[in-house]
Amino acid sequence: MKFKALVKEVMSPDVRTVDISDAIKKAAKVMADHRIGSVIVTGDKNICGIVTAEDIVYKHVALGRGEKVSDIMTRDPITIEPTKTIEEASQIMASKKIKKLPVVENGHMVGIITASDIVRVEPAMYETLLEHLKILRSGSAMPQVGPQMLQCEMCGNYSDDVSEIDGVWICGECEEMREKR
Repeated sequence: MKFKALVKEVMSPDVRTVDISDAIKKAAKVMADHRIGSVIVTGDKNICGIVTAEDIVYKHVALGRGEKVSDIMTRDPITIEPTKTIEEASQIMASKKIKKLPVVENGHMVGIITASDIVRVEPAMYETLLEHLKILRSGSAMPQVGPQMLQCEMCGNYSDDVSEIDGVWICGECEEMREKR
């Protein structure tokens, strides 16, 4: 099964921001007031960075870094376009080990998508995120999605009927088509 939902259908268009010169305390207050785990940092350009609750805890509180969001933010965060699929978003999150992606269209921020958004809309994607992380950690080339599902490297669909043929993971349907040729 391919996940066809698009980022623009899942993202939150209501993005909370702070200015690059704002105090870390202000970012924490915005997050607490809105019960969110991050804020986008803006400045001369649309997006300068992102500050997460983890940044505040690990960098500011635990290590005593800085007073301004610019001291602890992740600069030039990875972004995604609204026309990409949530599967593509989950793959980016897994490969970059991040949980939030600002959504940018024509150079302007139009929303944010989080791992929680993806799981809320498509619970099966949770398995995809977990398995991508496992694959990256183990160095395995097998595109496993869950305990029973694998991804066919020919058609991209997920199936419980996938076999390795000449080093390529192929579903039963693609194997039949390949044999008919």
